[in-house]
Amino acid sequence: MSTSSIINTVSSIINMVSDEKLKQALSQSFLEASEALQHCENFFDLLPTHCWSSKMLATFFNSWKATHLKMLGIYSLSCRLQRLALTKDTQEREQLLLASAFNAETSHEDLGLDYEGVTHTALYEDFANSFLGNYPWQLDEYCLPQACDFKNWIYHNMVVDDISNGLFTNMFSEIYNHGEYTRALFAFSELIEKYYRFSSEEKEKALFYIGVHVADETEVAHFQVVVKALNEYSKATNTPIDYTQAKLLFKEYLTRLGTVMEALTIEMRQEINAAKHLLSVS
Repeated sequence: MSTSSIINTVSSIINMVSDEKLKQALSQSFLEASEALQHCENFFDLLPTHCWSSKMLATFFNSWKATHLKMLGIYSLSCRLQRLALTKDTQEREQLLLASAFNAETSHEDLGLDYEGVTHTALYEDFANSFLGNYPWQLDEYCLPQACDFKNWIYHNMVVDDISNGLFTNMFSEIYNHGEYTRALFAFSELIEKYYRFSSEEKEKALFYIGVHVADETEVAHFQVVVKALNEYSKATNTPIDYTQAKLLFKEYLTRLGTVMEALTIEMRQEINAAKHLLSVS
């Protein structure tokens, strides 16, 4: 593993995109939202530097979960495509059903379809519980308001907003997540090595949720399949892809996520400063 930045990781995927206008929209969104992206980098830089309190870890695990697990939104978007398909004639119907199937493919692993039904929600719980045991990290009080807002925004995009915006959202989440999970795997591995006495089996279990997203470039395949879904939707509706709108949504995704990671980093720094104050007065 290496500490490659999120942007370095996703850039190699962007370069694989054959649609030049989509490639440009992706590249420009990361460039123009560089400040927000830096907030994400700052968080992962800070994560392995201290042994955090259970409250701080609970805030992270609950809030980070809100920015990632989106199976309900994906399923809803696929259902919207199916419902639209049933109102169309043969060719458009087939294209929309194919778009729905491609979009749904991004949640096959999440639902555990080929993994004996073990969902990614269960893996995430194992991830959090490895660090927190029975600590009640899933209580609403541990989800930052910015993370709740982000989760609701994602859901609205996929369930209520224009279908193309739902597809843009799912597409961008996959390419960003590939970069973030890659970064997170290194940061959490370093955190464990420094501050936890996990056996090799315990460490593997703790990191398995992140690892399965990085292994075999799972999120990359998901990104590519949503691009296919978008293309099928565009053909079926005879609507050109709005690359300007795509870039704006990609930037908003990063900006909203950056506020979540910035808030987490602020809380972590407050915990560091409080610990330093206790040491100075003791």
